[in-house]
Amino acid sequence: MEEMIMNEEIIENKNHDLQRGLKRRHITMISIGGTIGTGLFLASGNVVSQAGTLGGPIAFLVIGILVYILMKGLGEMSTFMPTVGGYTTYSGLFVHPVLGFMVGWNLCINGFLGLGAEVVGGAMILNQFFPSISPVVFCIIISLLVLGLNSIDVKSYGEAEYWFAGIKVVAIIFFLIIGVLMIFGVIGNQGFIGLSHWNSETVFPKGFTAVILMMTGVIWSYLGVETVVTAAGETENPQRNIPKAINTIFVRILIFYVGSVTIMGLVVPHNNVSVLKNGYAGLFGLAGIPGASTIMNIVILTSLVSAANSIVYLLSRTLVTLSKEGKAPKALGKVNKRGIPMNAVFLTLFLGQVSLITNFVSPDKVFIWLVSIAGFNTLLGWFSSFLSHYKFRKWLVANGGSVDKLKFKMGTYPFPTIICLLVLVAIAIYTAYSPSTRFSFYIGAPLLVLYFIIGTYLNKKGKLQETDYKPFLEAHLNETEIQ
Repeated sequence: MEEMIMNEEIIENKNHDLQRGLKRRHITMISIGGTIGTGLFLASGNVVSQAGTLGGPIAFLVIGILVYILMKGLGEMSTFMPTVGGYTTYSGLFVHPVLGFMVGWNLCINGFLGLGAEVVGGAMILNQFFPSISPVVFCIIISLLVLGLNSIDVKSYGEAEYWFAGIKVVAIIFFLIIGVLMIFGVIGNQGFIGLSHWNSETVFPKGFTAVILMMTGVIWSYLGVETVVTAAGETENPQRNIPKAINTIFVRILIFYVGSVTIMGLVVPHNNVSVLKNGYAGLFGLAGIPGASTIMNIVILTSLVSAANSIVYLLSRTLVTLSKEGKAPKALGKVNKRGIPMNAVFLTLFLGQVSLITNFVSPDKVFIWLVSIAGFNTLLGWFSSFLSHYKFRKWLVANGGSVDKLKFKMGTYPFPTIICLLVLVAIAIYTAYSPSTRFSFYIGAPLLVLYFIIGTYLNKKGKLQETDYKPFLEAHLNETEIQ
């Protein structure tokens, strides 16, 4: 009897695995809308109010350029080795296993905080419609909805994100059109606005140092962009579809992030935007379009659920990889017959209930705390990605591969990568130095030390397993020989 049960368990583990159910249109729309969530719709108001009407767009542009370079490097590695682990796997393989452990768990803890921020953001929007109901109730409802979306199969997740992202993209395009018309006085009661909101008191109201400080929050706004790379392991023909998604990222950053934040600063007075008073709904209110502000809040709510959905997908797949590499309990690597790692999904949503702190502290304060800490912690993931890409080409050549045969390459290597590494170090130092952001350093830095200690211990014990890269390398070498 015991032998039969063991055989059934072996068959179950053998047959159930993650599935390549994401099609090209799914991955394209995920890449467009995956990052559009709380960070843009709510955090952007805080960035503009602190950094200014010109400082806000500058902060989004600087980090946007960094993100584009980041994705080019990740794209190069993911088309060579399309795995679910994404940059956590690359850090462990191309740099050091301990760094892979640190990055993996930092991403998870960071994601739990990010998920909490998305849920809190959604609760704040719903609380505007139903002020008599506690935000905690909305936090639980949104979490249950996200659980349902992540429990069907990966194709259903892709389909949900396809439509969620579509709604966000249409809303922002509509926002940009209305904003431009308002600037020229075509609609609204303000008349011709032009550049009147760009003056000595508004462009950098708290000095340029505030722009640098706000970059930590802006970094968090782009959290989720790496979902495209993580999804490579469940994407049809990733060597073709991933590069196409990555190559258009910078255009999307200019339009959706820099463009919309610029329009916001030009139309909505910078002292009238904040976390609770987002500039998107505020602009429609100034435009005098009946019900448009309410509709925009509903769109923002939809986008927050979408972003939370993407975070759960990203973290659950990361936990599966960590489990397979000996960096997390084996139970988290278990996948059901639908190709869903339910244990990892449950854990992600459970730890994401950090949002319930809103029961004791005001939602807007909790939101800023979570964004600040998550923004600082994101620095490690991005730093390791740049470092992994810097080491990747040397690793490839050392193992007999050829850079010329890569299906996707970042140009001008390695200079952009090195510059971005230095920029991230500078942002981290300044974040630790400034009194207004120092608390995120005090929380984030000890966690990094803890990850390092645990990872080093596990590595010495031989618990950290090397990623199985040989099939990918062999495919690369065979293709080289054919050509």
